[in-house]
Amino acid sequence: MEHRALRQVDPRVKLVWVLALLVAGLVFTDPRTLFVLLLGIAVVAAVGGVLRATVRQLRGLVPIVFVIGLIFGFVVPGEPLLTLPFGLAVSREGLVVGLISALRMVVFAAPLIVVVMTTSNSDLIQGLMALRLHPDFALMIVLALNFVPLFVAEFGRIADAQKARAYSLAESGPIDRLRGVVPIFVPLTLNAVDRADTVGKVLEIRGFARRQLRPEFDPLTPASYALLALALLILLLALASLIANLDLIADLLFRLG
Repeated sequence: MEHRALRQVDPRVKLVWVLALLVAGLVFTDPRTLFVLLLGIAVVAAVGGVLRATVRQLRGLVPIVFVIGLIFGFVVPGEPLLTLPFGLAVSREGLVVGLISALRMVVFAAPLIVVVMTTSNSDLIQGLMALRLHPDFALMIVLALNFVPLFVAEFGRIADAQKARAYSLAESGPIDRLRGVVPIFVPLTLNAVDRADTVGKVLEIRGFARRQLRPEFDPLTPASYALLALALLILLLALASLIANLDLIADLLFRLG
């Protein structure tokens, strides 16, 4: 696949790649294997010319990943690495579980971001319909995927606007902090409802509900065959590891090391 060739890959192949990574993320639990999967995603994103944009979109997961790691560090018993006041301790085993959970989250999220950025909405809808999904459900999924980055950006704009009005968003105490996010979520929710109503009216005007949509695809290109081969390889390794009850990728890395 040459530079930016990912934009010409068949949407059905992209969805198969995403599904293969979802299965692999559920099957594999070794951090080394998850890092290998992330490396493969990074290579595909780099070939598609969206690696920087993907990393930029994933930055929003950093606080969530950090919180998940700490939660597992506190609740999973094991060898204590750090003792905090009030009898709280962070265990080594808990941090390992937190790392695995964080890597899984990135493995699940990154390919979706890559596909959304390199595929038009119409192609995504046709790809989902090719997987025997009803057109209405395919449309809802595609709209949801496109609205997520819009809501994240709008959340930041509303927060900045409230700060410019001298409204304190970081009050002391958990109850006050919950009250502090109300001025953000109320306009965000109202804007979301308004946007959804507008989209519904536009679709109704264009007669989407009366259309008989039939997916049409061009023949697979070499780039599509390359990504399909990668997806099938990932899926085959995941299923073989599940049957053998052994992480074949981690075992291969151990032998090579």
